[in-house]
Amino acid sequence: MKAKYPNLESANPSQCIASKMMKCNRILSQVFRKHLLNFGLTNSQMTILFIIAKKGDVTQAQLASMLYLEKSTVSRNMRRLFEKELIIKEKNQIINITEKGKSFLEKIIPQWDKAMEESRKLLANDGLEALDTVLSKLKS
Repeated sequence: MKAKYPNLESANPSQCIASKMMKCNRILSQVFRKHLLNFGLTNSQMTILFIIAKKGDVTQAQLASMLYLEKSTVSRNMRRLFEKELIIKEKNQIINITEKGKSFLEKIIPQWDKAMEESRKLLANDGLEALDTVLSKLKS
């Protein structure tokens, strides 16, 4: 195999950085899904709703930029939020949270807090610091 497929022989998929990051994402997503299951939102939709609630007056393009996602991915996630009347699109493509959206967040935040606490326990201080370091390096 060495002579015919040298790249395959030398490749070590267990060291793939993207694979490790995706595994981390899946593990933490399971924690959040477990706590947020009864609310009918995905982690991505929850994140979008939080950003709109905290920032207000955002466009889809701004959301995509903040989340490092394609506009089409943000659009798919926002569609559910529009259907549930948790967000609205105003003039000039500005997106805001509705009163229903704010009330919904009030109900879901205690469960989100539980998911955050479970995630903090899994990662511990050194893991949280490492996560901040990795994110900082990737964003620069």
